[in-house]
This record gives sequence, structure tokens and C-alpha cells, in this order.
Amino acid sequence: MHPPGGSKRVFALHEAAQGRYSVSGELTYATAPAALKRTLRLFRAQTSVVFDLRKVARADSAGIALLIEWVRLARKSGASLRLENMPDQVENLVRVSGTGALLASCSGPASQPTDTELHG
Repeated sequence: MHPPGGSKRVFALHEAAQGRYSVSGELTYATAPAALKRTLRLFRAQTSVVFDLRKVARADSAGIALLIEWVRLARKSGASLRLENMPDQVENLVRVSGTGALLASCSGPASQPTDTELHG
């Protein structure tokens, strides 16, 4: 089933600067596998990866699993990971799913000091 208005569920990734990416669209069961495939190379190519999630319109448990996989990939590759501007809906899912502690070390607003970054 497609969202109202017939728009297609999409995940979009735009490089804003070296190692810094804007994520938009959905982080859902429909988009998470392609999103993971598209982002795998980022952790091999960068020592620091920042995802700005401000434009994420919707997420579900598969989207939260994607965020957790990004944490795992960052640790495995030795890269630091930062998740910025997490929408309220995503934060609520993180809280309900019990994954807050895992993601808290790499989450925060863009203005938060970098001492909360997750290092591999």
C-alpha cells in the first residue's frame, strides 16, 4: 500500500559535504534494504560519517534496525558516526524499542558538541 496521494516510498541520500549526508524520505521496511546497500560504502570510505535525519518523513522498526546497522558498520570500520536532527517520530520509536542507549552515543542536534560521537 502506498502513502496517501499515491507517492512512492523512497529513501534519498544527498552528500552535503565530505562525510556529511542529508537523509530524506522514509526509513521503512520498503526502503531499508536499499538504504543499507547504498550506505555500506560510506563507512569504508570515510573516517567520520554524519547523517542529518531532519528530512526523514516516516520510519518503522526496519528503519530503527537500519540505524543500528549503521552503528555496527561504524564500529567495524573504525569510523565515527553521528545522527543529527532525529525527527520526533523516529525518537519515539527508538525509545519504545529500547534502543535508545545504543543510539544515544551518536545522536543529537547539529549544535550538540562532538563528544557524543561514537568512535569505533
